[in-house]
Amino acid sequence: MSLRQGHWRVRRVGGGWLILSACALTMVAGAGRVHADALGTAGDKAEIELLKARLEKLEQKVDNQSAVAAGADEGSALVQLPSGLHGVQMGGYVDTSYTYNFNEPNNRTSGFRAFDTRSEDFMLNQAKLFLAKPVSTESPVGFRTDLIFGTDAEVTSSVSTGLGSASNEEIDLFQGYVEYLAPLGNGLDLKFGKFTTLHGAEVTESKDNWNFSRSFLYLYGEPLTHTGIRAHYPVLENLMLMAGVNNGWDIVDDNNKAKSLEFGFTSTPIEGVSLTSSYLVGAEGTDGHDKRHLFTTVLGYEPIESLHLKLAYDYGHETDVLGDGISGANGSWQGVAAYAKYDVTDKWSMATRAEVFSDQDGARTLVNAAATSPTGSGIADLDLFELTFTNEYQIHEHLIGRFEYRLDKADSDVFRHDQGFKDYQNTVAVEFIAPF
Repeated sequence: MSLRQGHWRVRRVGGGWLILSACALTMVAGAGRVHADALGTAGDKAEIELLKARLEKLEQKVDNQSAVAAGADEGSALVQLPSGLHGVQMGGYVDTSYTYNFNEPNNRTSGFRAFDTRSEDFMLNQAKLFLAKPVSTESPVGFRTDLIFGTDAEVTSSVSTGLGSASNEEIDLFQGYVEYLAPLGNGLDLKFGKFTTLHGAEVTESKDNWNFSRSFLYLYGEPLTHTGIRAHYPVLENLMLMAGVNNGWDIVDDNNKAKSLEFGFTSTPIEGVSLTSSYLVGAEGTDGHDKRHLFTTVLGYEPIESLHLKLAYDYGHETDVLGDGISGANGSWQGVAAYAKYDVTDKWSMATRAEVFSDQDGARTLVNAAATSPTGSGIADLDLFELTFTNEYQIHEHLIGRFEYRLDKADSDVFRHDQGFKDYQNTVAVEFIAPF
């Protein structure tokens, strides 16, 4: 073999090594690219999951803001439910009290009171739980249910509520309705079911009133709830009209074939001033013929930020309310109540209420008066007066304390005393409310 041949072989062998080296480098580079692609895919998946989590948080924040804008309370718990039910609001409170009557009635009962009837007794007034989905243009279908337990439910329940099967049951489905915001004009808000009345300056929930005890107007002059249909329509930015048809006063199942009609409006004509007026007419007796009329108006005024004033007036009339068909047995009642509340600090406030209620024919107080009067025969005409002072302090974000003094006065001896009856009674009360 010649040198030329040997040299060729070396070159040949060297060329083979070059070819093998190039192939190895190509394989390494390809494997690197595959590994990089795998890492890139995993990174994209992690980034997508992170974006999904951020989107869910953003949706939750939007739901919270939408619920508050639609009327939900700030800070209320929002229950996450299936699609279409986002924004459901849940809340409630526990309301307890102790009341002492200086008359020391032998039956330990304070007469002519709405809920604070028991003297020298600790009371669970209300344990309330509600679920609500406020309506909005984006979510036009909603609902609300209010379930209350305690001694207050003895007053609010009726024989036809379903849950409160008797008037002494300490459970009541106080409200339960479906709501629909119809896309008509400025938005027609419709409610179907059982809901609170349009009348009066006070509500059943003590924490939403300025005083612990309720007025005579609340107890004798006005209904608490209605079952039927009600419409709200905002004619102007500062004017809301209301109208409805219902079964009557404080009943679910109608006791006659007639229906009651309600009309009203609420307005804020100028800054710091509000005006609400309502009218209700319908047959409340079992025969369905004799009509009951009720007109109420409430004027509110805030001259300064810390001072709140209200003036409420009721007038009612009912035909044949006393005589079961006897001619001339009609009844009328009217009353006026003045309220004032002053916020001393962000946590401390003082409130007072002065009221006069006149039951000209015993149409509203006759039963109570007959049970408490010395003769047991009842009083045809009765005038009641009361003066109440309430001191409120927010002990904690979730605890409110109140102390109240109240004087009741009548033009007849209708208030029980340990020795008989007097024309007055004095009570003091301590109340604690824990909202959640």
